[in-house]
Amino acid sequence: MTTTRTPQEAKEEVRNAIDIAQVVGERVTLRRAGRTWKGLCPFHAEKTPSFTVNPERQIWHCFGCNRGGDVFSFLMEMDKVTFPEALQSLAERAGIDLPRAESTAADKKRDRLYQATALASDFFQASFSSEAGAHARAYLAGRGFDRPALERFHIGWAPAGWDGLLTALGKLLPVEVLEEAGLVVRRGDGGHYDRFRNRIMFPIEIGTGRLAGFGARAVDPEDTPKYLNSPESPIYRKGGLLFGLPLARSAIREKRQALVCEGNLDVVRLHASGFANSVCTSGTALTIDQARALARFEAEAVLVYDGDDAGIRAADRALEPMLAAGLPVRVLLLPEGEDPDSFLLRNGAKAFAGLLEGAMDVAAFLATARLSSPGANPTPEARVKRYVELLGRVEDPVRRRMMVRRGAVAFGVEEDVLLEALGRRRGAGRRTTPVRGPAGAGPAAGGPEVGGGSASDSPGSPGGLPEPPEIIDPVERELASRCLTEDGAVVEVARSGGVSCFKSKSLRALLADWLTMGRAPLPEELRALESMDGLARSLLADHPVEEGITDETARKIARELLHRIEERRLKASLQELDRAIRLSERSRDGALDRLVAERRDLASKLHGTNSV
Repeated sequence: MTTTRTPQEAKEEVRNAIDIAQVVGERVTLRRAGRTWKGLCPFHAEKTPSFTVNPERQIWHCFGCNRGGDVFSFLMEMDKVTFPEALQSLAERAGIDLPRAESTAADKKRDRLYQATALASDFFQASFSSEAGAHARAYLAGRGFDRPALERFHIGWAPAGWDGLLTALGKLLPVEVLEEAGLVVRRGDGGHYDRFRNRIMFPIEIGTGRLAGFGARAVDPEDTPKYLNSPESPIYRKGGLLFGLPLARSAIREKRQALVCEGNLDVVRLHASGFANSVCTSGTALTIDQARALARFEAEAVLVYDGDDAGIRAADRALEPMLAAGLPVRVLLLPEGEDPDSFLLRNGAKAFAGLLEGAMDVAAFLATARLSSPGANPTPEARVKRYVELLGRVEDPVRRRMMVRRGAVAFGVEEDVLLEALGRRRGAGRRTTPVRGPAGAGPAAGGPEVGGGSASDSPGSPGGLPEPPEIIDPVERELASRCLTEDGAVVEVARSGGVSCFKSKSLRALLADWLTMGRAPLPEELRALESMDGLARSLLADHPVEEGITDETARKIARELLHRIEERRLKASLQELDRAIRLSERSRDGALDRLVAERRDLASKLHGTNSV
């Protein structure tokens, strides 16, 4: 009699079937050292090997950066993939079939939408190669794009007719699915027509390689708008995706640098010119979600924008999410009238690489960038204030201190001036009027103020010294902001433990009443909250209200954020155990086996969180 394996049993079967030393050895040069293997850590720069692999215990550990785990976590760290992706990859390598989880109605719905976008991409690519795509092929060839570069990104063509795609895909899928995927639009009489017509099509993939939507560019000047993107859907959130990222992952990891531009053809040109670490936004200013997607690579971001007024302003807007996500960032403003595509076509890769080496840091950009209209340029004082505002977004104290030092040089002011301005700004954000509950309800008697009380009243600040500002996990910040604007997020957080889901005391105080009531603030309550509470204002500035988001989608996003929070907490505990294991190995105190067992149990919990 056969028995059905649980996901956990399948996971253990894959783990036991895989030789961790062989998997790691394909990425890291290892040398035998007794029962273990040693090599240079792939996750930080070092000259003396401190990275070890223990095949008996099926674990790896670096004593230099304190990272460690099993074969799944190694692939997750190296390839920046999710646990399910790592598990599937290793299962295929071991020839093991994984049990399929029972699909929910929502899962089946999303699968149909992914099926629709995949079929649409096939249709657009076939159209590009057909007689109907001759105009598009000639246009792109005239701009210097060869066929291999276009095929790498699966570039397609939407024919000029009103129902070409509808006719082709309507035979395979219900029109309602095509409409929800953003491929067709409903007419007033109840019929439908193609959303994309007479346009070059750029498929936009999520991390697993599935197509979520499209960016489209008009060829003929009279076709407006010039750029058109898929609408928001259950599978496509343009503020969370970057065009070209799945193709750019390995190059970003190798070069420790991501080039971020604004145009799809710019990305195609950069990849074709040897800069395969390039991505771009899709019809939106750079968002915090996109910045966090890049931050997972632990690489530098370089904003490669046009040198005109629009490019300067776009670069300025992009700095905030980049710094809030923890990314080191520089800015490359191209000569006015040029974009990456045109510059590379005229001047070549060597000239672009030279410009890239001279990309400005944040301080230099804010101190020197000039708009074309002299009267529109900010004053020196305004530039310094903007820099201080951005410094407040930097959570890493070491990076923030280095930026203070660089800012003092760029703006010609003393470091103490910037530190004092930063301290005042951060202090003002903590000493805000409390809002606990609906507008007009006022704080509970004796309740704590949102964001913390004044420094002099704080029991943790002896002698009246100011209490250091609370550093809030950016994932907790995003979840909190969604609880202020989405009922679905509130319901999901309340179901998962309420305020206990948050480590931050400030966020607990801010959200306590709303989680108790089981709903987000009403519009008028939210406006009052923004006007009276600095923390709420900061959260909503980072994560503006998303129009049209359904409760189902809001709950799913909240669940994902809760999983990420739990993952971070587990990783912090793993780091503590790693330190204990290192000390135990050195002191030979007999606790090593117990600590390793504890670590394995904790790692299993972490992988279980990732697999949800």
